[in-house]
Amino acid sequence: MEADSSNLSREVTPEQDPAPATERDEHQTRKRIRGSDSMVTEGASSGGLHQLLDQLQVISSPVLQFTDKWREIHEEYATLQSSLKKQAVRLDLKEKSLMERVVELEKKEEMLKDVEEREMKIGLLEKSLEEKAKENDVKQYLVSSVLKRLDCETASEAANVLEEKGKKVDEDKSRELEKAVKEIEAREKKLRLLDEAMKEKVIELEKKRKAFEGEQLVKAEEMELKRREMLAELEKKEKSFEVELKAKAEEMELKCKEKMAALEKKEKSFEMELKAKAEDMKVKEKQLEEKEKELELKQRELEQVMDKLKDREKETNSACLASVSASASSPQKRDKACEEETERIKIVDSEFHDFKNTMSSFSVDKIWALYDPQDEMPRLYAKIKRINKSRLSLDVTWLDPKDDESVPVACGRFTYGRRETVSYLTFSHELKPIIHGRNISVNPQKGETWALFKNLGQQHKPPYRYDLVEVVVGFKDHQGVGVAYLGKVEGFVSVFKHSAKDRVVKRVIAPDEMQRFSHRVPSVRLSGDEKEGVPAGSFELDPAAVPSYILLGGEGA
Repeated sequence: MEADSSNLSREVTPEQDPAPATERDEHQTRKRIRGSDSMVTEGASSGGLHQLLDQLQVISSPVLQFTDKWREIHEEYATLQSSLKKQAVRLDLKEKSLMERVVELEKKEEMLKDVEEREMKIGLLEKSLEEKAKENDVKQYLVSSVLKRLDCETASEAANVLEEKGKKVDEDKSRELEKAVKEIEAREKKLRLLDEAMKEKVIELEKKRKAFEGEQLVKAEEMELKRREMLAELEKKEKSFEVELKAKAEEMELKCKEKMAALEKKEKSFEMELKAKAEDMKVKEKQLEEKEKELELKQRELEQVMDKLKDREKETNSACLASVSASASSPQKRDKACEEETERIKIVDSEFHDFKNTMSSFSVDKIWALYDPQDEMPRLYAKIKRINKSRLSLDVTWLDPKDDESVPVACGRFTYGRRETVSYLTFSHELKPIIHGRNISVNPQKGETWALFKNLGQQHKPPYRYDLVEVVVGFKDHQGVGVAYLGKVEGFVSVFKHSAKDRVVKRVIAPDEMQRFSHRVPSVRLSGDEKEGVPAGSFELDPAAVPSYILLGGEGA
């Protein structure tokens, strides 16, 4: 932290008479002109080779047709195999249905066994009833023998009593026996009827089973005959197909041999043509060498013209930038901005990403940020109306802030101003503002990098001092903007990472402090794999949008 604070306190004297940034761009345009001329010459020499390639494609087309026919034959064979598989699946399904019917018949046989078991139980009940009747007869015999042993009187009385009791018992038992016999007879009748019905059903089932088995045998024989017929037909088709394949293969071989012979002849003629064309190419190369010499002379003439244009641009640059400042600031300050001379600083090249713009970077109706001539930072906004590629300039409509403030305004509401023509070198980066008709709103968005004014007060004049920050929470009307301070990474020119300022890493810029935002700094987030020592998640900032004292002295957090 002490080392960082010591770096923050350093100040670097501004460089005297820096070279303008237009020299590098002009040198790049010269290289592009040379590259385009060489591409034209190469395109002229490669026309004959394309014609030869077209001829080779025409020769190879019969071979491709042969491969297509061979694929069709294989597809027909595959369809025949699939039909045979489907028929085999159908036969399997029919066999499964027959097995299910056999299972049903087995269940019916089990039902018949249950009926026979019930008949056995009924027979056992009849035997038990007969045994009980025999027991009653034995009891009657015992009672009669007892009566004989008793005296005549007592015997007669006892006999009478016993007879009466016996009669009652015999009557009750006879009644019970009659009821039991009647019930047994009724049950026997029911059992006979059930037995007869079961026998009839068994006979019917047996008939149906025999008929079903006969039908299944007939169907199985028919299916077997059909399957044999299908196999025989398939064997015939396979044999005929093999014969046709052999014949077609022989024909194709003959055709291929003929075509190969024709190709060999064409190759020989092609080689002869190539030799002749190679000689022509040598002649053309000599002609191209002569044309290159002519182009070099023209290039020298163009360089002389570009040098003259550079001198003129240097003369008109200060006037153009002064007009930019006058159109973007308030009407009271435009006269003063036109009188002041702007000092151009030397822009340091970035290490990983190219932030420079070319004429192909622009399109009509897009809104861009332009450099402010007060300190060369991109805080002026304009909408592109027309692109003048021949003059390397653009017609734009300036965006004026709605509120005339005493400090440069980069955030808030803007409206369209006057139209003007400016050089493409004054453009920094494209904006994506919120547009409602003629009202445009520009506010910091999450993930962007911005420069904050230091010590913003009443006497706020260049040279300005800045803090560099990353926007971590976008602008909200009642909360403001959340930012994190950035500090320069040692060993790199324009690589910055999160760093503390006065022991504070993050803070909130309230809505009434939005004037502290000076300008957006274009940046690219780095992964850490670009070079050894590059922190993951750090930013490479556009050197053209960062003051030189921060890039060279390390101050910025």
